[in-house]
Amino acid sequence: MSNWSDLKNNPRLKNIYDTRVKIIKLIREFFWSQDFAETDTPAALRFPGQEPYLNPVPVTIHDTDSTVHKMYLRTSPEFALKKLLASGYEKIFEIGKCFRDYESFGGNHNTEFTMLEWYRAPGALAGIMDDTERLFKYIGNKLEIKKLRNRQTEISLDGQWDKMSMKEAWQKYIGVNLDNYLEIEKLRNLANDKEYVVDDNYKYEDLFFKIFLNEIEPHLGNEAPVFIYDYPAGMASLSRLCAHDNRYAERCELYIGGLELSNAFGELTDAGEQKRRLEKDKESRQELKKEIWPVDPDFIAALAGLPAEALAQAGVALGVDRMVLLFTSAKDLNETIFEAVADQLSI
Repeated sequence: MSNWSDLKNNPRLKNIYDTRVKIIKLIREFFWSQDFAETDTPAALRFPGQEPYLNPVPVTIHDTDSTVHKMYLRTSPEFALKKLLASGYEKIFEIGKCFRDYESFGGNHNTEFTMLEWYRAPGALAGIMDDTERLFKYIGNKLEIKKLRNRQTEISLDGQWDKMSMKEAWQKYIGVNLDNYLEIEKLRNLANDKEYVVDDNYKYEDLFFKIFLNEIEPHLGNEAPVFIYDYPAGMASLSRLCAHDNRYAERCELYIGGLELSNAFGELTDAGEQKRRLEKDKESRQELKKEIWPVDPDFIAALAGLPAEALAQAGVALGVDRMVLLFTSAKDLNETIFEAVADQLSI
């Protein structure tokens, strides 16, 4: 049954939609007040990203001569926004629709969803964390909401938010020193010791998340929102390596009530290294028997042409639908979207 059919008779759902509209307005007001420029980049791309575990939605476009053009709906506006940074923009944000194939319809996912991304050049990961905390608190203040809810867990917006390295999280919740499990065979042995079902085809990231999603993530952000930062270097192909330990990379995710809200990077700006990493991701896609395409040449050229003042940059992607879920206590993501894919398919 579609959300539309019972909207007039469902004040709870109507309140969720009304709050969504307010939140998107407040997001814009927050970034405008910080002198960010709002952008509007293409949703259909010739060259999508190379993430091995994301699946762009293919589309066919015809010109007036009926020539067929194979394109893909974006999984994120990331590459387009970084091209704008290379052209001289310093503080930019975008709120737009993104698409990922082979996603579940419901829970915390939907094939079509709304993404907020913003970037600073120059910028650092610490500044992006600060932006994120201030954004949530700004929205909460304007809506007069002091606590967020994910299912049965209530989390206060007030006070200082927590920060914890990924290494600290593994030590705290499962008593494991992640330094000792940065190689795939050692992590495979750990997964086997924990009696997880894994096979020889599992890559490092598969093994990592088999443990992390089951034993660590459910605990994150249940007392206060927490930023988990410094991921193993192989799990952050778009971020620069940590200066204090190049086995880890400047990647950071925000968790509230066990729910992941954002994914941020201290951005890699070395064009040659970025191309090498993306080619490696492309090889991983091929090994997984997924569709492949060339690395976006314009993106690599943009990095190569970055002005000196933009070489230190940071950015983040944040799920707007998940943000709405927490501010409205919605049951799942479908309740936060005006007409989710699941609703359309049920007609």
